[in-house]
Amino acid sequence: MIKKVAYSLLVLCSFLFSLENDIIKTLEDYNDAFVAEDYKNIPYFFDFPVSFNLKDKSIIAGNKLKLRLIYKKLRGGLPENYSYSKWENFNIQVLDNTLAIVDASFSRYDNDDSIIYSGNGFYTLRKIDNKWKIYSLTPYDNIIKTTD
Repeated sequence: MIKKVAYSLLVLCSFLFSLENDIIKTLEDYNDAFVAEDYKNIPYFFDFPVSFNLKDKSIIAGNKLKLRLIYKKLRGGLPENYSYSKWENFNIQVLDNTLAIVDASFSRYDNDDSIIYSGNGFYTLRKIDNKWKIYSLTPYDNIIKTTD
């Protein structure tokens, strides 16, 4: 009985680890496209409609064209000396084998490899046709912790 439970736990952990690795790979590839200003391929990391939940409003991209415009505006707003972005940390919550929420932190760097911005975001992904795709993104600077 103990062997069966241990084996089941091992299989489950293996399965979750595999899902998490697939999610990380998707986010790494998405970041590479962002850094490269690859507006043609950025939409392939998303499932439409996509919601960008900002502090004061939500923006919905219902198609590839709108998403490309959002990313062109976002990249255009970065400092001239922006060079690249790097993920710093992932906290992945796999809700089931087709749905996950990622609390990610990232930094943006300049040409001298100095951090020019650090931020966080909640990325909600679903698995479609065996590929993880982002369908909701909520950026945030920090979380206010409450005490009970």
